[in-house]
Amino acid sequence: MLSDQELVIQFQKEHEKEAVFTELLKRHQQKVYYQIKRMVNEHADADDIAQLVWLKVWNKLEGFKMESEFSTWVFRIAYNETLNFLQKQKRDSQHLLSSEHYDYENANVGFDDPKSSQIQIALERAIQQVPEKQRIVFMLRYFEELPYDKIAAITGTTVGGAKANFHQALKKMQEILKKN
Repeated sequence: MLSDQELVIQFQKEHEKEAVFTELLKRHQQKVYYQIKRMVNEHADADDIAQLVWLKVWNKLEGFKMESEFSTWVFRIAYNETLNFLQKQKRDSQHLLSSEHYDYENANVGFDDPKSSQIQIALERAIQQVPEKQRIVFMLRYFEELPYDKIAAITGTTVGGAKANFHQALKKMQEILKKN
């Protein structure tokens, strides 16, 4: 199996671009979608943003210099596109980020025990109350299990800044969860 970097080289040499792109899409589509969905919560919005991300990847892949891993580059594009969407929807941000509108029944909870589901719901609500930058860093670290250097590259901060944002998010979420 070819690595992402090898696929990118094939794409850039114009060998079967569509097949190569399709393989990259299959490998990363789900993680990109869930990264976006955790930031916007609405399926339709996440789907629209993900489509924009993959269009941008297609258009810019030719010039990708491989200074970072392909996945980091794609997550950075997804992060920027999502932030652009959120900025455009700023006046409606309370509506978009409201925990009332989160689709808990269709969330990928992964627990059968009702108590576990309640814990997951409480966690999701706490995540939504954390400031945006901290929330994004927390989600990339906790859900995607990315190392701090990749998180820093995606969010445009330092490794120390990513660590600080993660720990501040944890601290605030603990406070929120203790109150409930």
